[in-house]
Amino acid sequence: PRPSAALGGPARLHVVVLLAAVLGLQSADTGAIGSLAAPIEAAFHVGNVALGLLATASTLIGAITCLPFGVLVDRRNRTLLLQAVCVVWGASTVVSGASTSFGMLLLVRVFQGGVTAVAGPAMASLAGDLFPSDERGRLWGYVLTGELAGAGIGILFTGILSELVGWRVALSALGVPAFVLAWALRRWLPEPARGGAARLQPGATSIPVATGPARTSGGVRRVVLAPPSDVERQAERLGARPYPGTVVQGPDDLDLRAAVRHVLRIRSNVALIVASGIGYFFVQGLETFVELFFRERYGVGQSVASVLFVVIASGAVIGVILGGHAADQLIRGGRASGRMIVGALSFAGVTGAFAPAVFLPALAYAGPALAVAAVFLGAVNPPVDTARLDVVPSFLWGRAEAVRTTLRQSLQGFAPLLFGLVSTAFGAHTGGFGAGVDTARTGISAPTGEGLQAAFALFSIPMLLAGMVL
Repeated sequence: PRPSAALGGPARLHVVVLLAAVLGLQSADTGAIGSLAAPIEAAFHVGNVALGLLATASTLIGAITCLPFGVLVDRRNRTLLLQAVCVVWGASTVVSGASTSFGMLLLVRVFQGGVTAVAGPAMASLAGDLFPSDERGRLWGYVLTGELAGAGIGILFTGILSELVGWRVALSALGVPAFVLAWALRRWLPEPARGGAARLQPGATSIPVATGPARTSGGVRRVVLAPPSDVERQAERLGARPYPGTVVQGPDDLDLRAAVRHVLRIRSNVALIVASGIGYFFVQGLETFVELFFRERYGVGQSVASVLFVVIASGAVIGVILGGHAADQLIRGGRASGRMIVGALSFAGVTGAFAPAVFLPALAYAGPALAVAAVFLGAVNPPVDTARLDVVPSFLWGRAEAVRTTLRQSLQGFAPLLFGLVSTAFGAHTGGFGAGVDTARTGISAPTGEGLQAAFALFSIPMLLAGMVL
């Protein structure tokens, strides 16, 4: 079927494509750093630990700035915030390619991470307002394909281009599409009405926009309460009741501190935060070092390693579509915990498939095995990401996602650094901060990939713990 028909109309198609493109920008950035790992290390004479620090610092500053941005998301125009993110991201990416030292590159990346942290809360809030609850997992799964496609494109594009014109031009060129996306968001994604009034039903051709004053004459913010979701209706039929102290009346009942306390009292939300933190920790380390692992372990070149990553990312794309669809089917079938069930099984599947795959001796076996593991990895996100919208009031979606992102990124941010440290402990080149991977110049023995092999295997084990938490 045509894409608009498969998604349920042109309005849904516009939203899915644009939100997927925003996610794609962020993951392309992470993928590009992983793709350009070897030339960056050689250019600045640093090793895996320094490269990991580059990603860690950017992620951690984003965790710090995410909470105040969550307040903005709940109170200001979300689509304008996303447009600003794209412009800042594009400009800082262009500047990254012109960095004259590792310190300059690190500062630019930190600034970029701090500003672009608004994207997560804004997208979560928009998805909650625009996607009907009984189709949210499936539609969000399509959005997440942008994250995976972006990582693949970032790695493939910068990997191939760097061999032709150098890593600096390749990295700078990656920032140009961000300005085009900012224009597209302004053109096709107006700010929707909040609280359920803008849900895009099948066949919708336009997005219901926010109209009227934001506040009443008494200063209280207007809010339209979202209609009960399938999960809420099932919980009511089961006789479930809210925990004492977790009910709020409206958006003006809570300041930021009270909002943080509220979302952390929701037990399902805490489980989702812990599980997603573990999952994204693993993904962040994987994206940063997987291409370097292919090059070291199997002796392939930059372009071949980039293509291999794209093949694995294709498995993850299949996973996000299957995971979102399966969770929605369970919920429509009367299983209120359907999203948790699919997420838990997918987490367990990652450990069961990924840990053995990295030890396979031949690329012909390891490639398909890692693609299968990526299916489970992709299936995690749609149910886990959309379940939080079922258990948090709509007027707190931005702040709730900011809390989740802050705690998740506080853990996720250390992943590249810890992956680098563990790989070094198991035999990867150190390089220090003053040596590189050019063994002819440094005298360091050629890497074999065993260090990263051990890191990937060890850090896949906590994914099983995430499944147990759910």
